[in-house]
Amino acid sequence: MRRFTTLALAGALALCAGSLARADAPPAPTKEGLEFFEKNIRPVLVDKCYECHSQEKKKIKGKLRLDDYASMRKGGESGKPSVVPGKPDDSLLIFSLTYKDKDTGDHDALLMPPPKNGKPRKLPDAVIENFRKWIEMGAPYPQSGHSDATPKTGPNAHWAFVLPKEPAIPQVKQTSWLKNTIDSFVVAKLEAQNLHPSNPADKRTLIRRATFDLIGLPPTEQEAQAFEADNSPNAFEKVIDRLLASPRYGERWGRYWLDVAR
Repeated sequence: MRRFTTLALAGALALCAGSLARADAPPAPTKEGLEFFEKNIRPVLVDKCYECHSQEKKKIKGKLRLDDYASMRKGGESGKPSVVPGKPDDSLLIFSLTYKDKDTGDHDALLMPPPKNGKPRKLPDAVIENFRKWIEMGAPYPQSGHSDATPKTGPNAHWAFVLPKEPAIPQVKQTSWLKNTIDSFVVAKLEAQNLHPSNPADKRTLIRRATFDLIGLPPTEQEAQAFEADNSPNAFEKVIDRLLASPRYGERWGRYWLDVAR
C-alpha cells in the first residue's frame, strides 16, 4: 500500500511538473510572427545589441546573450528574464529600452543601448513599440523550442561541417506515381498519413503554378499556349529554365535573401 501511494504521489508530481512546463513554454511561432521578427526585431538586435550580447564576444556584458532564444528568456546576471513571451511589462528588455531615469528607482541603470560619451542612445519610440508588439505576439523566434541551434560538442559539430549522408530510399506502395527518387520521399510522407497523391495537373494549371511560385506573376497567354503546344518530354523543364533565368525571379526572391543577410 505504501509503495502504491509513493508511486501515485510521484506520478501526480510529474503531471504537475509537465503541466507547468507546458504552461511556461512559448506558443509555436506563426509564419506572420517569424516574418515580423525577421523584418523588425532581428535587424535591430544585430545592429544595436550583438556587439555586447552575443556568443561572438569573448566577454558578454551582463552575462546576457540576445542571439539565443533560451538565453534571452533566462536573462543575464540581473536574475530577471529579458523576454517573457506575451508579457512585455514583465520583460526586462522592454524595461531597458524605454530608458527610464535610473534616479526614479525604476531600474538599476539598465539602459540599452547604453549611453556613449555621456549621450543617450535610446532607440526610436517606433522601434521600441515593435519590440513590445513582438513580445505581445509571444516573442516568436526561429529557434523557439530549442536551447540553441548549434550543438555544444565542438566547433566542427555545426551542420555546415558535418559530412552529408545519402539517406535510404523509402519503400512505398504507390509506385506508379514515382518518376524519380525524390518522389519516393513525398509518397512515403503521404502514405504515413493515409493520403494519396493528387491527380496530375493539366498543362495550363502547371505553368500557372510554376510561374506564380518562381516569379510571383501569372504566365502570359502566349507562354501558356506555347507550353500547351510543346509535346516534347522536357517541355516543363524548359519552362522552369526560362523562369529561373528571368530577372523577375531575382526580384521576387532577392527580398528573402536580403532578409536573411540583414
